[in-house]
Amino acid sequence: TITTQPANQTVTAGQTATFAVVAAGTAPLGYQWQKNGVSIAGATSASYTTATTTTADSGSTFRVVVSNSAGTVTSSAATLTVNAAAVAPTITTQPANQTVTAGQTATFAVVAAGTAPLGYQWQKNGVNIAGATSASYTTATTTTADSGSTFRVVVSNSAGTVTSSAATLTVNPAPAPAVQFLSPTPINFGNDVVGVKSSLPLIIKNAGTATLTITQVTETGSAAFTVTGLSLPLSVNAGQQTTITVAFLPTAVGTVSGNLSIVSNAPSSPNSVALNGTGIAATLTLSISPTSLNFGNVTTGTSSPTQNVTITNTGNSNVAISQISLTGAGYSMTGGSAPVTLSPSQSITLVVQFSPTTVGAPSASITVVSNATGSPATISLSGTGVAPLQHSAALTWSASTSAVAGYNVYRSTVSGGSYTRINSSLVASASYTDSTVQSGTTYFYVTTAVDSSGMESVYSNEVPATIP
Repeated sequence: TITTQPANQTVTAGQTATFAVVAAGTAPLGYQWQKNGVSIAGATSASYTTATTTTADSGSTFRVVVSNSAGTVTSSAATLTVNAAAVAPTITTQPANQTVTAGQTATFAVVAAGTAPLGYQWQKNGVNIAGATSASYTTATTTTADSGSTFRVVVSNSAGTVTSSAATLTVNPAPAPAVQFLSPTPINFGNDVVGVKSSLPLIIKNAGTATLTITQVTETGSAAFTVTGLSLPLSVNAGQQTTITVAFLPTAVGTVSGNLSIVSNAPSSPNSVALNGTGIAATLTLSISPTSLNFGNVTTGTSSPTQNVTITNTGNSNVAISQISLTGAGYSMTGGSAPVTLSPSQSITLVVQFSPTTVGAPSASITVVSNATGSPATISLSGTGVAPLQHSAALTWSASTSAVAGYNVYRSTVSGGSYTRINSSLVASASYTDSTVQSGTTYFYVTTAVDSSGMESVYSNEVPATIP
């Protein structure tokens, strides 16, 4: 038998390749290597080293026939890949000149050919740039001081190096910054529960090409509005954005208005954003669906499929659930960890299962205690435990035409094995009844014949049996 198969080999043209096999069996073992299915003269060892390779050898397969007095076995085929000798790099597309505005970045790229892997080292004004070792290089944010700088790249591999032509960077002076609000304005908080804070983002983009500097953000009109998420002065690069968080905490029922003033170095400064919100009273309600579960008839000693109960906060305020308890024999529940707080529209799911141990229909329920209206809520559970049915699988097969001492019976729950013997002693006849089957399971059976010396045949053909 072969314990270690020959492995695929990859070499460069002009090199040799060695294939090896590890085999077990009664000595002496004989070896005969084959190339593309044809025996190789003199290749009769556990390993074989080719002659000097060429690219014409690429794709050839090598295998070995191992033999002894008991028989032969052929290994799997290993493939030889012969790569061409390394080719020095050449540049097919040179880096191009780039023009950007101060505050932007510039990207230079090169396309090179040659034997992989190719290495890259970008240079600025003839000096290596640390970390710039890809086929493209993106500068840091530019300033007008970078204008006129040249960028080139040295491409290398095992066969040599080549240097690209130099590309020139032109950086134009930046115009003034500009404020652009990406969030909807005015900011409308809608209806919010009294005493509960809500927040909305105000996204400010610098739509100009110079750095935007925000020096002052002031809220007027109502103390119910506050601003967080910024440290002044705040700088925003050209084309970039920043987010200010505006919060609304109503203290009474009714509509509240305010205004946000943003002072910056933009020509349009100060920029104003109107703020609106309405305080409303809190409602605490829970929706439970369904309110009852029926598991029907379930065989004792088994478990039913699980059923779910969804508890949803349908109010406008947080609901605190302090207790979720299950009463009733045979029932189990997961997902009901309490205490837990549900925000508006948030849900939790209870997963319930019925696993009766006795015959009968025990009463059961789930109780949900919270600060919501109508607490406590009850979910009724019903199900009936019924006695199990006993099944068996009767097997018959054609008797062996040879003299046998008996038969072994094997089964598996997966077609094709692995199989487990289920008879404790040899079966004398060509039939067997398996009384250890489980309902709802498909079994796959095979048999073997055993002679008087204890030698066992290969597996018979497989037959399935589905237990209802």
